[in-house]
Amino acid sequence: MRHTLEAMYSFPQRSVLTEDITTDSDYYVSQRTVASIRHQGEGFFSAPTGKSVWVRTWADRICADGAIRQEWLLQDRSAILAQLGLNVRDFAFSLNSAREQLGLENASAEVLDARWAGGPEGDDVEGPITGVIERYLTMWAGGNSGIVPSLYHPAATLYALGHCVGAGEAEINALLSGYRASFADSETQLHHLIVRKDVNEPVRISLRWSLLTWHDGYGKFGAPTRKPISITGISQLELRDGLIIREYLGIDELAIWSQIVNQ
Repeated sequence: MRHTLEAMYSFPQRSVLTEDITTDSDYYVSQRTVASIRHQGEGFFSAPTGKSVWVRTWADRICADGAIRQEWLLQDRSAILAQLGLNVRDFAFSLNSAREQLGLENASAEVLDARWAGGPEGDDVEGPITGVIERYLTMWAGGNSGIVPSLYHPAATLYALGHCVGAGEAEINALLSGYRASFADSETQLHHLIVRKDVNEPVRISLRWSLLTWHDGYGKFGAPTRKPISITGISQLELRDGLIIREYLGIDELAIWSQIVNQ
């Protein structure tokens, strides 16, 4: 509640649009929104700039008796920083310094990873969709620096972090390779899965996953620090002809940088 009130003070003018809602039961829901917000108040993102920014938010929720009982929330905070003209690495360093001055400790990678787990197991899948999910998780987990062949449609679009968009395999590979090059091979943990097959809609998949790894390579996150890193994600995919035609990738890049620059 406190974080919500602070966000409303910093960004009082906002228009929130729901892009998609997927469910696997009466009480578990995965939602994706995109919002136009104006930075008009002092707060987490420093002094107000008056700038309007677009930001996506992903949320998996367990609901019961008309209330949210548990929530796994991701916001593309690097998109906010980029549109405000702030550097995400420098912001993470300043944020960690401020927390240190207040005597606050940052959670370990293991704790962050454990927080992202939980909830019901989700849908059972079979057939070609199983292969798509396995190849997608393998892409993040191991042995390559970019995308997995035969995973994306030739005309695919990736809505990536930092308010970036890539179209086609070459651009998508360029956006993702910097992440894969930065981190060691490790097993991707799938925490929840929803598959929707609605009439006149593409097959839609929502994955909540995490990767407990190490920053041990040169890539998007600079020189390797050998630090343990937790990457927590929600990926929402739309399929055509058994391939990903659209992906909405939810990862908080600021959270990754905060772990890397943490003293």
